[in-house]
Amino acid sequence: MDDGLVLNLVQDDQSTVRKPSRQAKKGGRWTDRLKAKRVTQRKPRSDEPTVAQEPTDIPLPRPTKRARNEYTPSRTEHVEERTPAITRPPTQIISSLFSFNPKVEQPKQSSLPKACFRPSNAPLADSSTFAGLGLDPLIVAHLSSKMDITKPTSIQRAALPVLLSSGPHSVSDRDIFIQSQTGSGKTLSFLLPIIQDLLPLSSLSYIDRSIGTLAIVIAPTRELAKQISDVLDVLLNLRLRPPDDSAESPDTAPRLTRWLVSGLLTGGSTRTHEKARLRKGVPILVSTPGRLLDHLQNTASFNVSKCRWLVLDEADRLMELGFEETIQGILRGLDGRRKLAMQAVEEGRTMEVGGWDWQKQRRTILCSATIREDVQKLAGTTLKDPVVIKATESDLPASVSDDPETDKAVMPSLTSSQRFTPPSQLTQRYVIVPLKLRLVTLVALLRSLLAQASGRRGTKIIVFLSCTDSVDFHWTLLGGTSMNDEQGASNIDSEAETTQDEDSNAPRRTTKVRRPGAGKVEAKCALLPDTSVFRLHGSLPLQTRQASLRGFSSVPSSKTSGSTSSILLCTSVASRGLDLPLVRAVIQYDLPTEGGATEYVHRVGRTARVGKGGEAWSFVEPSEIEWVKWVDAKMQGDTKPVGEEADQKKSVGPQGIPMESVLRSGFGGEGDEYEERATEVQLSFERWVLRGKHNAEMARKAYLSHMRAYATHPSDEKHIFHIRHLHLGHLAKAFALREAPTAVTSASAKPYFKQKKSAAQHIASGKTARRRKRGQDSDDDFDIADSEKRMEKVVRAQGRLTKKAGKMVSSGVSEFQIADGYALERLVQTSRT
Repeated sequence: MDDGLVLNLVQDDQSTVRKPSRQAKKGGRWTDRLKAKRVTQRKPRSDEPTVAQEPTDIPLPRPTKRARNEYTPSRTEHVEERTPAITRPPTQIISSLFSFNPKVEQPKQSSLPKACFRPSNAPLADSSTFAGLGLDPLIVAHLSSKMDITKPTSIQRAALPVLLSSGPHSVSDRDIFIQSQTGSGKTLSFLLPIIQDLLPLSSLSYIDRSIGTLAIVIAPTRELAKQISDVLDVLLNLRLRPPDDSAESPDTAPRLTRWLVSGLLTGGSTRTHEKARLRKGVPILVSTPGRLLDHLQNTASFNVSKCRWLVLDEADRLMELGFEETIQGILRGLDGRRKLAMQAVEEGRTMEVGGWDWQKQRRTILCSATIREDVQKLAGTTLKDPVVIKATESDLPASVSDDPETDKAVMPSLTSSQRFTPPSQLTQRYVIVPLKLRLVTLVALLRSLLAQASGRRGTKIIVFLSCTDSVDFHWTLLGGTSMNDEQGASNIDSEAETTQDEDSNAPRRTTKVRRPGAGKVEAKCALLPDTSVFRLHGSLPLQTRQASLRGFSSVPSSKTSGSTSSILLCTSVASRGLDLPLVRAVIQYDLPTEGGATEYVHRVGRTARVGKGGEAWSFVEPSEIEWVKWVDAKMQGDTKPVGEEADQKKSVGPQGIPMESVLRSGFGGEGDEYEERATEVQLSFERWVLRGKHNAEMARKAYLSHMRAYATHPSDEKHIFHIRHLHLGHLAKAFALREAPTAVTSASAKPYFKQKKSAAQHIASGKTARRRKRGQDSDDDFDIADSEKRMEKVVRAQGRLTKKAGKMVSSGVSEFQIADGYALERLVQTSRT
């Protein structure tokens, strides 16, 4: 034809139509050459006839560089593998626990029998007795009959003769520095001399509680203060008259009055109640530093002018928590009150009956497990001519028990070694665990320890974590995970209260669920049968902290049915001074970020106390292997195996255990079956996180808090603990998260910025003014509006700033004047035009 069109004529019904050339017609919708070739090469189905293809003059297409989404399932095998990833991208990636982990040489478990070591903090097995150390018979009888204590420990045998000594050549007027291992009985070392010193005053008729406070014990934490107060209450319930079978006749013995009572100041009650108790009189007071200083400065009825004893327990912890200035303020307050009272006595302005020995100076006792630089600084400012008493039996001179009234009882000076040791009977182990396997390995270790102690009642395990958010997350996770019911609510969530809250902008009603675990103390875990899980950290209310300690420390009787074992998830707040009974093992899930080897020894010291056995486990990441040698070098062995030479030393560092043996012992199974069971446990944790929005927020918050805590390691430990050494994706898996760390960070940050932006838009749009008229405004909107107005006022008051002598200073012209000047100039120009 003349117009250049080429027509394809149909020869029969089954022939194909020839495609017109691209130059024949401009515009319109035409299939591409690749698609046309696919149509011609398509294989016929079995139910349709064969089509005779007519040769075409269309050139063959070039090879494609990548597969397209339009391909049919009849493509090559390589394209079929790539297509699902393109057409259906997964929303979440569930990675395997036992793949892509760093290859670390696991330690080989030693098969040699463990050497028998004599306990270093047990009561002495020799002929030493409390009566031989000079203790009052009434106190000795009370210790043996009511507290089942008949033998002193090494620190008690060293400290009691010095603290109870009297005479012209004694050291009774000198201050004392007590250094001993954890669990060696330091509390009785200073409480028994205080009671024996104040007990003879009970025979004076004019002595009662109105005399004021005569002894003060300062503890760094509320839990330790409560524990000391409980021990003191038991000691003060002693019998004030000797028994009938004693050498001293009850008729000739002096008659004693019961006026010695103890008090506790931790800030748990109102200041009014504490003032009323102090006004009535508390002869022996146990307090935390901040609360004591508060009453010294603000309570006029607090009578401490006759204070004869001041004890600073856990001095290293006091310095770590920053109580140095508080302690200095307490010392100045005690000295000031004493000077005012002595001045009143000299001037005859006192109404007290009877005489008081004002020449007797106050005696200060400082207790610490280590002699660090900050502790030496505190001792230099609080102690006068101190006597240093060390705890280990090997450091005791023979003159202590032979002649306690000589100066030979003075121990080495503060320049002694700063190294220290854990109890010799403590079994220390560590496990190298990749980041992805931390959570399931912790569950396996707990199950293994509980199974080994299934025949005993009241087995207790302490797990140390790095931060409070991590404690809350793991406590809620263990109490909420269920292996059978994936969608069921946890035992913590089941008691959550549901309240109705009506939105002012919408007529519908919304449901606000109470935070899971709010007000709860005990949690049950399906993976840990017959076990109660408790938590403890400094951000919990005081009532919850005390209830958690009571529940964890309680010993179930044989008649009671229910949980026989307990697990305590806590931070370092429980690492000092707490004497928790029946603690079988201590697990350091997160290695200490502050204190180094000192904090490590204090943590493991919660078990193996007073001669009893115990285990200490540490989770070590692959990048932290050098920590084992580092902490071993910080500790010193001073005990020897029985029957070996005296120059042989015991390795005090932890011994390695393969991770596979822990997982196999906890989950059981044959061969590699423990891997499948561990994967199921991990998936149950991840399903719990995905179950609710609040669970995911807790996991993200715990992850970020753990990262911040990990970054606080001191500079001398950065070669071991550095955040760059961690695989952040694997670390997120340890918190049951399936998202990448970047997604976790953005997901947690988006709501915050979105909320700030919506609040600013809300104020700018004028909705606040309309809601104010209806009386439905919120305090948050008013606060933001007021802050913006104040900021605008300050900026406008500064006016325009100019640079003079390298500084930005005000030009003296306000912004309003500048704006008015510009407006006046524009007005003049407009009028001219």
